[in-house]
Amino acid sequence: MRSLRVPNYAVVVGIIISLILLVWIPYNVIQAVSNKTLDTLFGAIIVLVSMGAGGTLAFFSIAFGFTEPFVSTGDVDRKRRELREIEEKMRIYRARQRAMLEELDEIKRLLEEIRDLLKEGMAV
Repeated sequence: MRSLRVPNYAVVVGIIISLILLVWIPYNVIQAVSNKTLDTLFGAIIVLVSMGAGGTLAFFSIAFGFTEPFVSTGDVDRKRRELREIEEKMRIYRARQRAMLEELDEIKRLLEEIRDLLKEGMAV
């Protein structure tokens, strides 16, 4: 299951501004047109521009903000997989090093025995 994180503040601000452009401004303009304090043509232009800008801003805020956590979770999964591979390689490397140290200890013991035998042979 993928984990999502909270989107960054720029996305939240973009969505709030787009809601203002999509809801609040058209609502107030329609009220002004219905109260005959604003010309109908001018009000329609303001509503269309406001809704277009709000829709565009909302689209890009959602497209770039909410898809980013899905991308980052893929990165997390990839990093976890790489970390497991590195840990496996380290475990194999440690086992190899332990085996080499055991062999070196055995070689040291054999060399000490040879040294002792040579010392005894020289003294005779």
